[in-house]
Amino acid sequence: MCKNMPPLELAIQFHGHICPGLLIGVRAAEFARQYLEVDQDHDEELVTIVETDSCGVDAIQAILGCTFGKGNLIFKDYGKNVYTVASREKGRAIRMAQKFGAAKWRESDRFRILSRQSDLSEAEANEKESLLGVLFEKIMSMPFEDLFNWQEVAMDIPEKARIHPTVQCAVCGEGVMETRAEKTDKGWICAPCRMKGGVE
Repeated sequence: MCKNMPPLELAIQFHGHICPGLLIGVRAAEFARQYLEVDQDHDEELVTIVETDSCGVDAIQAILGCTFGKGNLIFKDYGKNVYTVASREKGRAIRMAQKFGAAKWRESDRFRILSRQSDLSEAEANEKESLLGVLFEKIMSMPFEDLFNWQEVAMDIPEKARIHPTVQCAVCGEGVMETRAEKTDKGWICAPCRMKGGVE
């Protein structure tokens, strides 16, 4: 992925296609970058907490450089389009929550219906493309404050990611990060084996 691409292109290349959810993430990532006056992350200078696993998170990864692999993307499964971005160097964080109904338009309802269909006629495919153009213009041009509620927040920024030892699960034999395993009289037990009743 070319780091010198414009942010929107970075997000589309990373995500694989353009869609309204991705555009919401692009707006959040760009606003956070400007508000905090930061560049794309290289070595965990930024930390992002996301409260959704929707398309917008890919924009956060592509534009801000916060990823699961680097340990500076934290997922909280709350099902909310909320993004909190923090700068370690500046000691500041911003929380952005998409306003309820802010991206709800007649076009988005129809676009969603067409997006769920596997076989579109040529007319439907053209309609879907046209609707995407309308939604693109609306999402990318509307004032940020009409799309998101945002505020600077105090945040305990987590330590940089650490590499932990891998241990072998005594039940399945697979390797597991020590901090995610439970030590028992049988040895280390991974979470899936604990849930399946691997610990007596």
